[in-house]
Amino acid sequence: MKKEKFIKRLSVLLLAIAMVLSLSSTNTNTYAAAAFNDIAGHWAEQYINRAVSQGFIKGYPDGSFKPDAQVSRAEFVSMINRALENSGTASISFSDVSRGDWYYEDVAKAVRAGYVLGYSDATFKPGRSITRQEACVMISKFVPTYGESGRLQNFSDYRSVADWAYTAMSKVNGKGYIGGYADGRLHPLDNLTRAQAAKIISEILEEEKIVTSNTIVKKDGTKLSGTIYSNNVTIDEDLDDDSATIDNCIILGSLNVQGGGEDTITVNNSRIARAAVEKEDSAVRLLAKGETTIGNTEGSEDFILQTSSLSGGDYGAGFEKIRISGSAGAVLRGNFPYVSVDGSYANVKLESGTINEFYVSSESRRSDITVESGATVKTARVYAESYFHGKGTISNMLVYARNITYETKPKSWTIGTGGSTPTQTEPELDMTFSPKNAETGVYLDTKITIKFSTAMRKYNGNAITASDIQDIVTLRKGSSTGTEVQYSATINTAKDLITITPSSNLSSNTRYYIQVEKDAMRDSYGNYNEAKSSYFNTGDTTEKLTITFSPANGATGVPIDTASFTITFSDRVVKYDGSSITSSTDRYLRDSVVVFQEGGKSVSTSSYSVSINSTRRVITITPSANLLLNTKYYVGIKSNTLKTEGGKAVPAAGATWTTAGAPALSNVSTIPHDKSIDFKATPSVNGMIYAVAVDAGAVAPDAAAIKGGKDGSGNAALAFESASVTASSAKTITLSGLSTDTQYKIYAVLYDGSGNVSNVVNISSATRPLLLKSLAIVPAIDGGKNVLTGFSPEKTDYGNVSVPYGTDSVDVTAAANADVFVGTISINGDTSDAKARIPLVNGRAAITVTIQETGKTAVRYTATVIESGSADLDKMTINGDSYTPGTNYLLESYDTSSVVLNITPEDPNAAVLLDGYQIESGEDTTLNISPSTTSVTFRIQSSDGAITKSYVIRFTRPPAPEQ
Repeated sequence: MKKEKFIKRLSVLLLAIAMVLSLSSTNTNTYAAAAFNDIAGHWAEQYINRAVSQGFIKGYPDGSFKPDAQVSRAEFVSMINRALENSGTASISFSDVSRGDWYYEDVAKAVRAGYVLGYSDATFKPGRSITRQEACVMISKFVPTYGESGRLQNFSDYRSVADWAYTAMSKVNGKGYIGGYADGRLHPLDNLTRAQAAKIISEILEEEKIVTSNTIVKKDGTKLSGTIYSNNVTIDEDLDDDSATIDNCIILGSLNVQGGGEDTITVNNSRIARAAVEKEDSAVRLLAKGETTIGNTEGSEDFILQTSSLSGGDYGAGFEKIRISGSAGAVLRGNFPYVSVDGSYANVKLESGTINEFYVSSESRRSDITVESGATVKTARVYAESYFHGKGTISNMLVYARNITYETKPKSWTIGTGGSTPTQTEPELDMTFSPKNAETGVYLDTKITIKFSTAMRKYNGNAITASDIQDIVTLRKGSSTGTEVQYSATINTAKDLITITPSSNLSSNTRYYIQVEKDAMRDSYGNYNEAKSSYFNTGDTTEKLTITFSPANGATGVPIDTASFTITFSDRVVKYDGSSITSSTDRYLRDSVVVFQEGGKSVSTSSYSVSINSTRRVITITPSANLLLNTKYYVGIKSNTLKTEGGKAVPAAGATWTTAGAPALSNVSTIPHDKSIDFKATPSVNGMIYAVAVDAGAVAPDAAAIKGGKDGSGNAALAFESASVTASSAKTITLSGLSTDTQYKIYAVLYDGSGNVSNVVNISSATRPLLLKSLAIVPAIDGGKNVLTGFSPEKTDYGNVSVPYGTDSVDVTAAANADVFVGTISINGDTSDAKARIPLVNGRAAITVTIQETGKTAVRYTATVIESGSADLDKMTINGDSYTPGTNYLLESYDTSSVVLNITPEDPNAAVLLDGYQIESGEDTTLNISPSTTSVTFRIQSSDGAITKSYVIRFTRPPAPEQ
């Protein structure tokens, strides 16, 4: 990051941090006033108003805001939760947080979201004022910060930042949410004020991409990037064995992994509070890379957890805690701090890497744990009968159970209460077939699996691939010598499970044989497999038919103008007598199959149509009119009316759901600009929002007047807009053409598609004073360019702005955000022209630009110009001779052992570093050299620490005299 960007962000957060808290204790009545009685002229006035409109902070009953009051830790997490709208909670056991406390749920949400841990004495200290560095630690855990790093060394008090907060404060400073004060210091131990909290959290809401609804990933290759997910993200089962990526994201709820394959669900440079890996049918791999931390991971079914290139520490810990359910099959690759097995018959394999602490609970009887060669378990605590396999290392085993076996003896063990000495066993190669031998009634679309007791390789020691399986396994129809059945096959990454998928459905009522060739494979101990065969008999049906309804069973808030509903079958369907459904609109479907009820009563078949698509899998019901508000509907199919093409009867099934109630607008807020106001609201149903802006004292309009764009007296509104909306999706409407610095009242209504109308909502809002359109700071040197990058009219504090070394003055120019206005623009008090040359004194200059319309509120923009340091060399000598680095310097003798250097940097305050030590610039320094020394490197570090340059001194020597 360039220094200019760093210092800009630094001061943005200086003000931002000067604004980090603003929620009154929720055990007190609070009011969101349009104007508070104690913020006029306060540096944070505009930020406080914006924060209140965003809804995460309020004022006090006496009409005050108390901008300079300190914020407690409980108030801070309450504000964050309101801003982010995270809903998940966790059980908490802080000794100073009771269930009856107003902040109990907010603390539980913060713990669940992973941005709060509490203190080492098991307290939360809810009433303690939060410090700047504590706030940074929390912020760094709910805001994406990968690649962000501020230069805290630029602040004179950076050493006062606690070790536990240093990285967090650097990241948050790099993001631009916290910076220094005008005195050039960070003040990490200062307590945050309500004004500071308002500014910081408000800027996070504006700058970050935040998704508050639950997110579902179904498409292959989906990449979630740079986003805060306040609640859950689900990798849907529809992703099947495909891949998805989560990059530089925060998930405060759960990452639910129900789909994906071994190539893979990748989590890169992200923080996730909780992950649940629960994909059925086949294994999914969850990979944690870089600066990734996943707080708690729970795994069931078959899954793979892997780490790669983790950065370590709080921001790159990988999987902090892993819990494995009973009967699960877990493969672990990488380094894991804590792994526990919490159910019986689990199969856990550490293929590579290290587990620091491995816990086998008393509920985990008869679980198999494999530690492969090269892998290590540092400490294993074993409370249940379990079996340890593999040639890996267990450094220490604490034994609290009987009947524990091992293949490779742990380096040490301790027998505790209830434990007995483990015994060594030799591995036995075994294989298990599914369907089981002699099984009957097997589905025609079944997949066949062969499970091995250990990882397998080819007979020659090479790894088994999918293409090798045809030479190992034969599938025959009818008899052990019958016709070969074509299939595709896979082998899992653990190399202990082969899955065979026949190319087409098996024949009904037929016997099939699975045959494994002798000596085609060997295990890791060199044991070759025996020939083995298994058979099964098919039935006459496919696996269970699935029927899916849309809207889903139990759905609420269904829009009344929903055009159609669908019933989807996993197989093609025919009439119950086996005859085909002859057309897409076959009356048989409407008259004999479909059930459509409204409020518990059947809807007349003349009021809807029924069709089926060309694949004969999707039935669509289309009503001829809109649905009723707040009404329960039922859509289903009757029994004994349909069959699958394979002849399987389709059972009766249905879904009940409820339409939305009367139209309503909620979560109403505004964001003011100088000549417009953004009105935001969430509709309860699909429809149209109509909104008007009128004078604050105008007669309130009714719904009809608002729809017509008028006030309550029939006059045209000062601004009018309308927009179509979707149920439950927040909508923003911009009301334009307003006057600056003026109080207005916004009225809005919602109409649904049937003409039903909501209650009128209203909110007061004032436009902002006239702002600047442009502001530039250009060093008054040859080729000077504008150093005030990232200018925004609504951003007024730019903190420290760097200019090149040698700059003695800057040219400041400004322009109003209006073609014509009556008023002034002043630069450091000069109102003669919107242009001024400001000199730097001791390398600094404070700049204040004020724009004021006559009779309106003034807006001030501030910046502090700071001259950058230089790492350039002015001059240097060796033994009094002028010298240019990089050229050769001839020593007086072949055995010269020292020289005298004199190095003068261009920046008199720069540091000169030689052999890791700082030497005095401009003064003689003796450098000792050996006869073999041919070059020496020194560095110059600029006074501000931002630039370091290296310089090389090269030596040549006269030849040694002949002996």
